Amino acid sequence: MSNSVREVEQFETYTDVLEAFFAEPWSDGLPVVPPTVALVDEMIAAGALAPGEAIGTLPGRQLSLHVWQAAAAAVMAGCRADYFPVILATWQAMFDPRFNLHGVFSSTGGAAIAAIVSGPYSDIIGMNSGTGVFSPGNRANSTIGRAIRIGAMTSLQAIPGELDYGSFGHGGKYSFHFAESAPPKPWLAVREQLGYPGASTTVTVMPAEAPRQIMHRYSPSAQDLVKTIAAAMRDPSTNGVGSGTTFLVVLGPEHAGILAASGISQRQLSEALSEMSKTSVSELAAAGLRHDAAGAHYSPPDEAGRILTARPEHILITTAGGHGAGWSTVVPCWTWTRSTLPCTRPVRLPGELPSPPLSRAGFPDFA
Repeated sequence: MSNSVREVEQFETYTDVLEAFFAEPWSDGLPVVPPTVALVDEMIAAGALAPGEAIGTLPGRQLSLHVWQAAAAAVMAGCRADYFPVILATWQAMFDPRFNLHGVFSSTGGAAIAAIVSGPYSDIIGMNSGTGVFSPGNRANSTIGRAIRIGAMTSLQAIPGELDYGSFGHGGKYSFHFAESAPPKPWLAVREQLGYPGASTTVTVMPAEAPRQIMHRYSPSAQDLVKTIAAAMRDPSTNGVGSGTTFLVVLGPEHAGILAASGISQRQLSEALSEMSKTSVSELAAAGLRHDAAGAHYSPPDEAGRILTARPEHILITTAGGHGAGWSTVVPCWTWTRSTLPCTRPVRLPGELPSPPLSRAGFPDFA
């Protein structure tokens, strides 16, 4: 799709539209909704930005994404118009320079865009935060994430084998948007942890590897549960282990309840996971990895010989998922904080003024 004009083409049948979009490629490999002018205009009207406004530019590619292009991708993905404010906030967060969108799209690591929608607007548009939260079946979760991937392919040339060099990728590249469920009290929602008002809705994005589901149900103590989560974070085959990275720890309702009831705060949990996810030269060697052969990839060992995987402030604790005998998920970042950080933007509805900059909002800056 052109960056400069809104092109209109005529097709005789729906099949002709599909085949043309598959051939370009202007699709993620699945059938799309034809982006008619009327549908795209309806999508644009549901957002708070002008159709010709550039949401962001990738200097490494000399490509920009405009509002009308994001709207066309949202129509193609099957989104309702009221999803568009979440899509715009997602794109704005991804274009934060700290996110390193060009690197995310180009890396052989094959990262997906994981996105947590935190706040009341996720309920208004019907996003899923419960059972099957990462699964197909919820229109909002599925199509919002899909709109981001289609927009990346059509406007930013993130096409596999061309400017998307992911060696494998994973299913999250189709869609990895999900809503946060209300955390047990006195824990804070993601938006509040990151410095935004409780009444707001935010989108936090992270370039993510595939989620690792955690089972812990046979000895349901808080102390043992923390050990189990940390063990998943310490897997030496994961790119970020021992290198200073970020994690989303998505706690299911049973696990979140156990930890909150024990008096552990989210900050204390992040601190414990940071300490317990550290590795060592010998642990890396046991997994066939040499600390001294990886250049600057790994963090230096401390006086006790332990190697940092993630600082506490780079471990984001959130809640989602359904009831079911004790499941949670760890979502590792694609790489270290020197190359990328999760980024957050507020969702803005039509007629709302832009929020003033929040100096302390979002993830801490690079280490």
